[in-house]
Amino acid sequence: RPPRSTLFPYTTLFRSFDKKYVFSGTVRYDGSNGLGRNASARWLPTWNISAKWNLSEEEFIKNRQWITYLSLRSSYGLTASMPPSANATAVFYNGSSNRPYASEIESIIRLSSLENAELTWEKGYLFNLGVDFAALNRRVDIIADYWNRKSFDLISTIRTSGIGGETNKLANYADMNSYGFDLALGIIPVTNPNFEWKINFTYGFNKTKITNAKNQPRIFDVVTSDGGNLEGYPARSLFSIQYMGLDPETGIPTFIDENGNTSNSVYLQSTKLENLKYEGSVDPVHVGGISNNFKYKGLTLNVFFTFQGGNRIRLKPTFKSSYSDLDAMPKAFYNRWLMPGDENITNIPSIVDAYIESSELSGRYPYNAYNFSTERVAKGDFLRLKTVSLTYNLPKSLLSQKSPVSKLSITLAASNMFLLY
Repeated sequence: RPPRSTLFPYTTLFRSFDKKYVFSGTVRYDGSNGLGRNASARWLPTWNISAKWNLSEEEFIKNRQWITYLSLRSSYGLTASMPPSANATAVFYNGSSNRPYASEIESIIRLSSLENAELTWEKGYLFNLGVDFAALNRRVDIIADYWNRKSFDLISTIRTSGIGGETNKLANYADMNSYGFDLALGIIPVTNPNFEWKINFTYGFNKTKITNAKNQPRIFDVVTSDGGNLEGYPARSLFSIQYMGLDPETGIPTFIDENGNTSNSVYLQSTKLENLKYEGSVDPVHVGGISNNFKYKGLTLNVFFTFQGGNRIRLKPTFKSSYSDLDAMPKAFYNRWLMPGDENITNIPSIVDAYIESSELSGRYPYNAYNFSTERVAKGDFLRLKTVSLTYNLPKSLLSQKSPVSKLSITLAASNMFLLY
């Protein structure tokens, strides 16, 4: 398979009136071989129109000396992207055959996916409305944007009659709506020849909703840590098997199974999702960071925090089919079920022993279902001290005039120091 390449010749028209009103338009003709040799999906025209109103050039704004700059802007256009995991042509891989002896192994060609010549670009109409504002000689800077995207022709699986050799096939048919806003704020609370303090704050809000998808995911497809895609829910939605408590005799966990019954077994290959609990999106709804920069003479201290929130994450599996010396006793096992009555004080199942395995499990996998249950989900919110750096710029008087070095600084930095929340 050749490496992906992209070509996009474009034309831009630009017009400005009295430095107040600015209009522009762009037409691109994108070309890519991302879907293989299929020529029907090679080229796609896209476009964008935008306008900007420089309010700070208007007379009713010029009289306000504290406003340094103010403008409103908006844009609308058709965007497109080439999906990274699809191919319109048949994909083959080299491999080796499975043979009992090394002398009998031979080279083979493995068919990874059939030809799917109907695949093409994923597209969307994107609307953006923004404001740029600066005040007090740029001691306050604000950039705010609202955006709304209506995506269509998204590639998703769809069930077919099987004609052509595949019952589940990729197709450009899914739709998704998304919207959000971004904010960038810069403030200089203190500034003088010897000391300066700068604050930069960024924040982003993002929500998505799949409005059309006829895929039929299995329970396993939507309960793993990556989440799954289902019509009516956000992209990468996380679902969980509903935990119903521990068996009072054995400490084995019980759940609401795919048929709505209380059981210690859930068939993860089932496509019946109505008894799962929707937890939320794996992707954060709120993201951002705040940076404080302090400068005193030749010293500069930068402290940077990051945060996110509004998402749900699947915790690492507690119960496994095998353990090593490093993970044989996770902390949760200290509070596990040990004897009848413990089901009233703990939600952590018992450890499988020979009796339980032979008499109670009989081919069922309740401990695996427990890893994907409502008990193994947590909020993804956090506030992290991301980086701290201290820089010292050596005075020029310490550098020789004949030296080729005109500026020298020493920096001490630390990353990912700790979580505050």
